[in-house]
Amino acid sequence: MSEEEFNFSETVYELGVDLISALQSTFPEGETFFIDVSLVFDPKYVFTIYFPLLFALHWVVGVQVLGTIIVVEWTNQILKWLMHGERPYWWVHEMEEAHKADAHPHKISEIHQYSSTCETGPGMPSGHSMAMSAAWYVIIHAVVEHVVDPSNMSAKLKTESKQLLWGVYIIIQGLVIFSRLYIAAHFPHQCLLGLVLGICMAKLAFGSTEWMNFGRLRWILVSCIIMASALGTYSFLLLTGRDPAWSISEALKWCDKAENIHIDTMPFYSLMRYSGAAFGLGLGLTSRFFKATEQRMNFTKLQTFANVVLGLALGYAAEMAHVAIPKTNETLFYSLEFLLNVVFPYAVIALAPYMVMAFSGRKEKSA
Repeated sequence: MSEEEFNFSETVYELGVDLISALQSTFPEGETFFIDVSLVFDPKYVFTIYFPLLFALHWVVGVQVLGTIIVVEWTNQILKWLMHGERPYWWVHEMEEAHKADAHPHKISEIHQYSSTCETGPGMPSGHSMAMSAAWYVIIHAVVEHVVDPSNMSAKLKTESKQLLWGVYIIIQGLVIFSRLYIAAHFPHQCLLGLVLGICMAKLAFGSTEWMNFGRLRWILVSCIIMASALGTYSFLLLTGRDPAWSISEALKWCDKAENIHIDTMPFYSLMRYSGAAFGLGLGLTSRFFKATEQRMNFTKLQTFANVVLGLALGYAAEMAHVAIPKTNETLFYSLEFLLNVVFPYAVIALAPYMVMAFSGRKEKSA
């Protein structure tokens, strides 16, 4: 990096820190609110809540959401490794050390750390912004396409409904961005890039349903490519003398409290989640159980409700299993996480509707 490029980056980061400091100063009591926002809109809930809920209500939309978040997390991880983005909570300390010997050291705005601040991956682009902009784009677009447009509402009411829905979308994205800034996990430009890329990813996924008809062999090939490309990027960086795990060292060095650093914020956890989900999605869509439930679009309200409950219960069970997996052995942790993320989407796609249909069939026969 040339001196001019370094100075430009330093200026962008410093302006970001000034904004974060101003936000924290403006809302001194906002810690709980912004941490809760960041937690509520955690990308993990796209897997364990959004996907099973939407799949039960409209299976195509559910699959689109899962497919979108897999591509988003995969793209986000590769970009983070390649773009080498800093995070505010460690950058301020690195700059203070770098300029300590200056005759007139430049004062950098003070920012605070919170319990959710110390994420370990690189910061560029924001994973939260990218995931939420993509997932909610698919959701809002689906509501417009499957609920608003086919309804008997007047043209004026349809327009107002669409404006309201996209207004909600803008509010959610704003909350996500401000929460990530407030807890000093990201710089503003990282959140904005994540927002734009997420929308682009969602448009690609929503624009075609052809990929849902892939055969099992093709799904396995796609899933292997997703995993191999991420591992290949990691290996390429190592071979070219760059450390893809540099951000973990920064987090360990500058996080105020070591207990706020969690293994499930590390890059390889994300890899296990999205690559495992890709395998589970492909295996589910090509399973005989899924093919045997073609009438799922004609489920009664009671069957749909049962499918919703079962899907959310599976999501809760997956979350509890994640918590229970021992984290002392990294190899065991990542292996079990991969298996968990294969099994969960498979169960939601293939087994849950099959069980609902089979149970309903037995009840009808017994009646």
